[in-house]
Amino acid sequence: MLDRLYDLDLVVLYPALIILIAGAGELGAWLDRRIRGGASGESDINTLAGAALGLLALLLAFSFSLALSRYEARRLLVLEEANAIGSTANFALMLPDPAQKPILGMLRDYAAVRTGLGMSYDPEKFQRDVRRSLELQARLWQQAVAVTAAAPQSLPSYRFVGSLNEMNNIHERRVTALNQHVPGAVMFLLVGVAMVAMGFTGYHTGAMGLGRRVAALIMSITVAVVIMLIVDLDRPSRGLILVPVQPLVDAARGIPP
Repeated sequence: MLDRLYDLDLVVLYPALIILIAGAGELGAWLDRRIRGGASGESDINTLAGAALGLLALLLAFSFSLALSRYEARRLLVLEEANAIGSTANFALMLPDPAQKPILGMLRDYAAVRTGLGMSYDPEKFQRDVRRSLELQARLWQQAVAVTAAAPQSLPSYRFVGSLNEMNNIHERRVTALNQHVPGAVMFLLVGVAMVAMGFTGYHTGAMGLGRRVAALIMSITVAVVIMLIVDLDRPSRGLILVPVQPLVDAARGIPP
């Protein structure tokens, strides 16, 4: 269930997150006005607010680092796949003429499919692209088997098979990277800690005038923006931050007709 909430559209998540975190701060300020002078002293609230903000900072740093590392891994996999497709096409040019044309045609189709893999949030399209990729890989392997059977000791055939194997391995790594993200439970905990921290902060600033409350509200919005940045980095198929696929476009253009 938490992962489904994580997959909501950005225009829904962003306002909801701001309302939750800023609302927690306003709730804390309201509670301060209602129960000011109770058993809990100001020093206790300062301690709780500081501890909650410290925990929030730790979770934000951890989550941001994890999301950024996953984004960078996806970006590097696109580059590796483009290089593997380009190398496979170059080795295909060294094969006998009858085998070159069908192999190069399938590589162009493969590059086109891989360029659109995960570029829009459409689980059905994603599964179709994965199936299409596997079909093209099977057909390319049939060609590789035929070429190596015709010339078992051929060095170009050996290099082509090795490059094709690397291309297939990258396929699985890239599909796995696109399917993985920061667990929904971690994001739920992050939002919960942010609400608690802003609640204590709002409670602490409730009796300090409108200026302090506005500052707390700005801080709440800033925390919400940082959390949404983490979410956006970790969702490669939607949002404002997408993994660039220009290397695959260039690789497709570089395959001879």
